[in-house]
Amino acid sequence: MRRLFTYLIIAMVLAGCVDEVDVFQPIDLSSGDINRFFESVQSNPIDVSWDASQEQTIQLPGSGRVIVPANSLLAQDGTPVSGMVQAKVLPLYNKSDYLLNRMATTSVEGALIRSNGAIDIRITQDGVPLRVKGNKPFTVQLATARYNANMRLFEGEADEVNGVVNWIELNFADTPINAIELTDDKSGEKVPGFEFESKRLGRLLCGQYVENELGEGEVCLNVPQNFLGPSTIVFITIDDYPSVAVMLPSNADNLPDYCRWNLPAGESAKVIMIAEQDSGKYFFAEQTVPIMENLTISIEPEEASLSDIMLALEGL
Repeated sequence: MRRLFTYLIIAMVLAGCVDEVDVFQPIDLSSGDINRFFESVQSNPIDVSWDASQEQTIQLPGSGRVIVPANSLLAQDGTPVSGMVQAKVLPLYNKSDYLLNRMATTSVEGALIRSNGAIDIRITQDGVPLRVKGNKPFTVQLATARYNANMRLFEGEADEVNGVVNWIELNFADTPINAIELTDDKSGEKVPGFEFESKRLGRLLCGQYVENELGEGEVCLNVPQNFLGPSTIVFITIDDYPSVAVMLPSNADNLPDYCRWNLPAGESAKVIMIAEQDSGKYFFAEQTVPIMENLTISIEPEEASLSDIMLALEGL
């Protein structure tokens, strides 16, 4: 009888322990849409209006500027434009600028680009997009980097699958980049920079391909259940210079959840994961990793406020 009583006590204790075990509940992201995150955080462009018959200089932060020649704008049908026109210009200088505006610094072929600075420029008349005369390109001048002979000009194109902007290299003979000096906004002193001309409005990036001096590496990522699909996006950034790539979902059971290849081995990088559960509710994770061959890590996103996520991205 005493032994039976002891067994009953042990059974009751074990039953109590089972009740206290936490059962993992996957986070429901079925109604999440990462598009809402980018709509909330994207940067505000510089707004400028002027008469199209006059030359217009648009000042940018950090000693940069855009110069639009007089009588250089056309309607979509090729008709010369007169009267007031409106421009929206968004300068992009660092990693947080690209991330907050859903841009990578990779070519459409997947090559990593080291950005020297970029802009997104749109010119309209009464809301109707305009274009530029072929013999009157506008000029972009930036002091975000010193000129070097490896600089190339790229045009942005949004990926149809994930919406992230990647870049197409333009013909160097048609879009040369030159060294200049600009006046610093604060000190008034001359600072080195570069300039280029463009007949294209839209997204334009000046940069150079990253050289993989120590070979190529890859970073792959395992994430908790449900952190895949339209609710989630994952980026990887290089610590020492402004390069950003999106990590792609594998969509296969026997592979890591996200991967990025063709990365410069030996560099330190940061993996950044953002997910939206419902409007205004977010999950965020970041982890520093060394780029090496066949690196796979796991990451656990935690609930975070929009302001905390923006603060983390601005600190990159």
